Amino acid sequence: MKAPIKLIALLFVTFVQAAFGGPVAVIVNSANTQSVTQSDVKSIYSDKTIAWGNGDKIAVYNLPPDEGGAEVFAKRVLGISARDAAADEANRIIKNTSRNSQQTKRAILVSSIVSKTPGAIGYVPREMADGKPGIRVLFTVE
Repeated sequence: MKAPIKLIALLFVTFVQAAFGGPVAVIVNSANTQSVTQSDVKSIYSDKTIAWGNGDKIAVYNLPPDEGGAEVFAKRVLGISARDAAADEANRIIKNTSRNSQQTKRAILVSSIVSKTPGAIGYVPREMADGKPGIRVLFTVE
């Protein structure tokens, strides 16, 4: 009986974060020990940096632009709205100038994928990153 209660609680937290856009944790796989700044993250999400320092390709994960966490991340890290960030990515794909296409997934999937993918980066509501095995939090934005 405890498992359904935990699932309901997790879904509630995800809904609240998506609707209201609380603190967002920028995350990488815990195997990634590189120093990564907010400026580096902006460069990655702007498609200017496509590989880690060791040469491995970066797997980039976004939240859908309608999730509050996406808006918090885009405003604080990229300096634009989440819709504008999504439009920029779509334009790069349409114009065939995208060097490292981004995957858009719901927060629960982003945290799971990043925890299992050594070259991955993403962002999720902070509560979804706290104490999760396989994830290292780079920084938090509010």
